[in-house]
Amino acid sequence: MPRIPAERAGEPLSVKGAKVEFSYFPTVNTSRRDKLQTKVFTTDAWSIIHSTVRRVRPIKRAKSAVAFAEQAEEFYQAATAATTTRARPLLLYYAFLNLTKALCLVQGNESVIGSAQHGISEKAKNGVTIRNAAMSAHPTNAKVVNMIDEFRAALGLDRLKDGSKYRVRDLAAGSLVGHRLWCTADDRNDRFFRLNPVEFRHDAKNKQIWMRAWMKKSAATHAGATLAEVSKRGFNGQWRQVKPTNLSESDDTVLWEQITPTTYTGRPTDALAALAQQARSVLHRSMRVSEPFRVYYVYVPPKRFKAHHQMEARYALIYYLGSVTRYHPADFDAMMSSEFGPFLSEFLASEPGQFLFEMASLFAGREIVSVGLA
Repeated sequence: MPRIPAERAGEPLSVKGAKVEFSYFPTVNTSRRDKLQTKVFTTDAWSIIHSTVRRVRPIKRAKSAVAFAEQAEEFYQAATAATTTRARPLLLYYAFLNLTKALCLVQGNESVIGSAQHGISEKAKNGVTIRNAAMSAHPTNAKVVNMIDEFRAALGLDRLKDGSKYRVRDLAAGSLVGHRLWCTADDRNDRFFRLNPVEFRHDAKNKQIWMRAWMKKSAATHAGATLAEVSKRGFNGQWRQVKPTNLSESDDTVLWEQITPTTYTGRPTDALAALAQQARSVLHRSMRVSEPFRVYYVYVPPKRFKAHHQMEARYALIYYLGSVTRYHPADFDAMMSSEFGPFLSEFLASEPGQFLFEMASLFAGREIVSVGLA
């Protein structure tokens, strides 16, 4: 068994004597320097989104962003009001699509105005199941703007490559909200392991900051996952298990730490946004209406399964379900009647609200906390 290294010397990151709470949006950029960002509590994520798009400049870009955001809300409300599940996936996809276009415009990407295409399509049309369905995904090129690729770029991910694909089983398995229902349907163990707490750490002498997280060792043991798998497949080899100071060998807690810290030159807060971006590409989280408002997890996909960015997976799976309901609804009925029916029902009921508030946070650049998820 390889020797576990000691944790990196450091202390909790603090500003003016107060510990900096972990967040995907820890700071806001001002004309002078980055400063700590605060949460916003609301019952209406759409009001945050509309407020943001109205401030886009130039005005011409703002008009398109406002139109896309308003269409997105209309589709979303229609999906919420739908009395059956047959129309809901397609309505939700168009809500997500238009919301993505508005986000791209907020970020200055005007290529999404006009004849942008979905950039994603089913590889098989009929008789497919959650276990064997797949989709092709296409990068934007000189001739065609593909929205799935633009969404990845808006999330800070690498662009798609030619020949990219999504397997629906990977997307379904990686849905945090419905994961245990998926586990029951596919006879699998839970593969999401809660991290508590997740922290920013600081080495003032060497001007470095990094993230670390604590996890229950027994969670991985019960799931049949090794700690090496958690490091390699959960943290993508970017974090490692370390030996914490002042913790007994019998303790059930495991400490994970980023292998490569982030170096800053001025203030540590100047580098926090880039550090948080790294977290968004690795961690998964659920959004709650009470403390703690954000619960973080590491996802270790089963063998021969692939993990995707949480927001990307939501978007791609809702596209797939919308496509099925549009072109071969009998297959969707069969899926809803299958062992995956409870998972799909939960996904369609819970993930849209999670997606919406995450998108509102991306629009505003701060944590938008629901006091009742829409």
